[in-house]
Amino acid sequence: MDSPSPPDASRPQRAWRPRARWLERALRGVAIAAIAVEALWYGIHEVRGFGPALADGVRAVLGPAPVAWAEDVAYGVADRLNQARYRNATPKTFWEPAPAAAAEGTDDVEPIEEESISSPSPFEPPFAEVAATGDGVWVPIRDAVRPNDAPVLWKSVVHPDPRRSFSAIAVVAIDLGRVDLQLVAGTKEPFSPDVPAERRPGLIPEAHAAELIAAFNGGFKAMHGHYGMMLDGDTFLPPRNIACTIALYRGGAVRIRTWRKIRGDEPRMIGYRQTPRCLVEQGELHYLLYDSNRDWGATVSGETVIRRSALGIDATGKLLFYGLGEAVTARTLAQGMKAVGARDVAELDVNHAYPRFLLYSRGAGGAGPRATSALIPDVQFKPEEYVAEPSPRDFFYLRRKTGSSS
Repeated sequence: MDSPSPPDASRPQRAWRPRARWLERALRGVAIAAIAVEALWYGIHEVRGFGPALADGVRAVLGPAPVAWAEDVAYGVADRLNQARYRNATPKTFWEPAPAAAAEGTDDVEPIEEESISSPSPFEPPFAEVAATGDGVWVPIRDAVRPNDAPVLWKSVVHPDPRRSFSAIAVVAIDLGRVDLQLVAGTKEPFSPDVPAERRPGLIPEAHAAELIAAFNGGFKAMHGHYGMMLDGDTFLPPRNIACTIALYRGGAVRIRTWRKIRGDEPRMIGYRQTPRCLVEQGELHYLLYDSNRDWGATVSGETVIRRSALGIDATGKLLFYGLGEAVTARTLAQGMKAVGARDVAELDVNHAYPRFLLYSRGAGGAGPRATSALIPDVQFKPEEYVAEPSPRDFFYLRRKTGSSS
């Protein structure tokens, strides 16, 4: 009986070569995609203006929904990677922690009197398992303009998420007895066809430059919620009843409440800036934060773990809190701001490029003020920002009240 002929060795080779070429192309495609994603991530986080320009460009072509979806997916992947990477890491900090021993420290709208606050009250970290040394301790922020004066700003850190040790909020406490909160419209935002360009210079007035201490970001673009803003009689966008409202009053008082609850005060306001629904109001987190958690950002959902900012005020109306959170959701941002002592809290702008808190000092040779530092690392800024280079976005700034040097 004849033995079977050996298999044709050329046939597997012919079948294998196309598969090998396909696999090689697939691997090359994956490598290129990975490099592209890494380059895109670097551009968004390290190249000033790249992220906003890219998002605005894509949004103009495809609309806001695809951009929101892409951001949610990208940040979701980043969050899962960070949870794995920092699983056993120590809690994130922004500066050298303070000593563990803490330093001691109404519905009526009345002018704020100049009453010195030696230091805000220390607060209890909300989650001991992720608290770092120094959480709950207020550290004075040195005033570069008046270094010998008593402090009017203090900083601390709160870790608001028991699942993420890398989630942290840097908070600044502001003494409204000795500091004025001011609002400035950007040259482009919030967009309004009714206010001429000369009424929105995007700069801190020269008359306030000598007392300037700090400046920080405002709220969302007009297209992301159409939240209202009024300043010095100019209504850029009309108020929305459901929106949280940062209201500035004659005499220096500040309130943060849902518009329908304070709209009767409008004749006494010099300005207001609206945001999404109040994160915290009268000491209670908004009920939607326990449910859908999607009302705090038109570009990303409230559940997305990203950089976010907020402004809050205590029960006395004398202490303002600015918070800049890294890797936070709307809910954890609310929890952190409540923990430090804020009774009413509004969410300001979100995403990597926009939140910022800048500190100022006098320029060289008697020049005007220039930004010299940011509250946290990894915030890109120019020294001329807000004072010599107009801002396209609205913002707030802080200045010492005239004659306040105690």
